[in-house]
Amino acid sequence: MDYLSRREHSAKEIRKKLKGRIESLEDLEVEIEKLQNEGLLSDERFAESYFHSRKRRGFGPLRIKNELRERGVDDSISSELMRSEDWSVFAHASLMKKTGGFIPPEKEKVLKLKRFLNYRGFDFQDINKAFSLIED
Repeated sequence: MDYLSRREHSAKEIRKKLKGRIESLEDLEVEIEKLQNEGLLSDERFAESYFHSRKRRGFGPLRIKNELRERGVDDSISSELMRSEDWSVFAHASLMKKTGGFIPPEKEKVLKLKRFLNYRGFDFQDINKAFSLIED
């Protein structure tokens, strides 16, 4: 309960944190199931909270989806969250924050910025769209 009072967690995170502190893994599974049945532990709630947090920090859908998968969230949950946004707008915002609103004309620097956005988890379609928003 102490972990859950601080922030949302996925069932996999709780399992990982408590694995070394508990004598019986069966008891741990029973307790996790109880928490899920009572609505105190929810992968959907965790995914939504994590999604919004990472999106605000300038990360793209590919990276967020991968991070959610690592934390034990089902792909169907994360896919539903990803469809709800126009990611080129967020790629543009990350680009503006990184460059201060000035895009250098040198091809090498533009490629470096595109790699940065790709590393942040944006796909190339959204990256190109973000650069076209600047040119308009």
